[in-house]
Amino acid sequence: MNKSIYIILALVGILAMNSCSDDEFLSGNPDMELGAGKVSALYGDSLPFTIKASDVDVPLSTLKAKLFYGEELVSETVIRTKTSGSDYTGKVFVPYYPNVIDGRATLKFVLQNIHFTTTEMEREVVLSRPDFPYVTLVDEMGEEYLMKRQSLYNYSVTGRFPQDMKAYFKTPKVGENGNELTFGWDNENRLAEGKNVDPITFSGTEAEPYEVTFNVLTYAVSPLVNVLFDGEKMIAQDANTYLIQKSFTQGQSIVVVGIDLDGWWINPDYFRKESNGTLTFLPVDGKYRVVANMKQKYFSVTRMNGDKEATLSDDGHGAIWLMGWGVGSPSLDSQFGWNIGSNYCMPEISSKKYQFTGVAGPEHGSSIGQRFRFDYISAKFFFQNGYGGEFSQVTLASGTEALLKLTDSKNFELANDVKLEEGATYVLTVDLTAGNDKAVISFKKISDGEVKPQPTLVQTLYFDFGIKTKKTESADNNGNYWNNIVNNSTIEEHKNEKYAISGTIYSNLVNSKNIDTSYKLTLNSHFSTNDAGGLNKPEPDILGDLAVASATGDYFYIESNEESSSFTFSELDKNKGYKFYAFGSRSATQIRTAVYNISGKNTEEGELQAAGKDYGGAGVHQNVQDIYTSEIVFPNENDEIKFTISRKTGDYIPLNALKIEEYTNVK
Repeated sequence: MNKSIYIILALVGILAMNSCSDDEFLSGNPDMELGAGKVSALYGDSLPFTIKASDVDVPLSTLKAKLFYGEELVSETVIRTKTSGSDYTGKVFVPYYPNVIDGRATLKFVLQNIHFTTTEMEREVVLSRPDFPYVTLVDEMGEEYLMKRQSLYNYSVTGRFPQDMKAYFKTPKVGENGNELTFGWDNENRLAEGKNVDPITFSGTEAEPYEVTFNVLTYAVSPLVNVLFDGEKMIAQDANTYLIQKSFTQGQSIVVVGIDLDGWWINPDYFRKESNGTLTFLPVDGKYRVVANMKQKYFSVTRMNGDKEATLSDDGHGAIWLMGWGVGSPSLDSQFGWNIGSNYCMPEISSKKYQFTGVAGPEHGSSIGQRFRFDYISAKFFFQNGYGGEFSQVTLASGTEALLKLTDSKNFELANDVKLEEGATYVLTVDLTAGNDKAVISFKKISDGEVKPQPTLVQTLYFDFGIKTKKTESADNNGNYWNNIVNNSTIEEHKNEKYAISGTIYSNLVNSKNIDTSYKLTLNSHFSTNDAGGLNKPEPDILGDLAVASATGDYFYIESNEESSSFTFSELDKNKGYKFYAFGSRSATQIRTAVYNISGKNTEEGELQAAGKDYGGAGVHQNVQDIYTSEIVFPNENDEIKFTISRKTGDYIPLNALKIEEYTNVK
């Protein structure tokens, strides 16, 4: 009995405590004060604000500034608010859109305490379109051209530009709160303003000066690439691809206007390039989709049935789709694999006969046109671009069994112990003249491979980028000598800072054997230098010959407010090729990814992540193993190669070490 009384009293006590807690809970009363008066801004501004935020009962949490164009939220800034009664300042970006004239927007402030109680305040913002005094055209090499104002919103510049020039537009800051704005292609292939836009491709006549124009209101630009394929305009899909769908007849002569086909790879199953520069169409009559890839310089072709991709019909006409590994187009860097939608459309080159021609090459680092892997093939034919209809019966033509075998699932593979002759050309044919249920596969070599001289390594150069107190001054543990590219600021106001000054020339560069070369390195830009957060314990088993602590422990870097910086190697040997190995690392939880552009007679570009949370393993927030490796780059007509560092993501982008291999017997 006494035990039951104790339990009842305990329950009553708990209820009483909960009742007291409920009484003490306060929702709070967040309050804001904003100065009165009209708020105005220019499109593209960072609009500043100051709010006095308070809540005498409950601690504050956040202050949000939201900008609305009509009902659409277009920009937002969030500030942590810890102290009641304090002034909080911030900025909210005013987006710059096309075809938007002067108007009004709504700036809404939302103050919230830790109990999620909120209060709101709104201000009308009067917006105006800025009148830029000029616009700058910036090409892919970083060269800038002043575009003068011709009339309201219209800007232009005339120059002797490349025939196909990739560039973007940049505006100056206007007004007290203005920003530098950048215009180019966005991810949806529209001209837009933003920091991560792609360059626009302009097309003119290289032999004559031509005019580039930009309307900052409508975003109209000229001259864009105007490509005519058989007399009809190809439609731009983005900055690098143009498309047309139309009917062609077998043997038809096609004139291409707006593209210099020199240097383009021409698919031998769809076209033959004639001596007069025209293309002869090789497949049977029908409707086809042709896509011009301006970046890789080739045409991809798909047979169409109306506006849909063609399939293999019951009578053996239409299209056969190739899928699998060891086959790819335009090179083996783009193997078809087994993903739906990535199949290759084999052309019907004569009635019910389909063909795929290519050169045998390696899986990695193949050249365009190398479409058969020389040491491994496992592929299959389908009736459509994906899984579904396929051949119920397949046989190999006489002689093909020496090169190919068939599996139980009707895949074709290289025969046992067979390797194709690297560099030789092979043709794969499917013959359906006996019916779709009696497919015959033929595979044969139609030309021998070209005997190419093997690239020969002449010498190697190593570069340690960083501060002058951490040089790699003598031979490293591998016996290699390094060139030290270090800070040299003598400017009084920078005496306690570590800068490498634009225009500095580092001459007397040596190779790994400490033999002097005639090569020079010149800084085209200012670089900051540091050793904080560098990789101080590189692993030789991972980084190989770049695992030298004095080289990986410090670095050059571009600041958060810098778009890019570059240096140029000069007095190189134009008869030789140069392969680059770049390493960047700096401890930071923020993802920091560099873009390296190496340009001479040809251009190589790639990315390298230098930092990120746990990127090098648990608790290791930096790159410890990745090295960017380029293909061979050749010097330009001035015997120079330019190395440019820019950012993909993150604030500070480092370069710690660089290795260059010089090769002969390359072209």
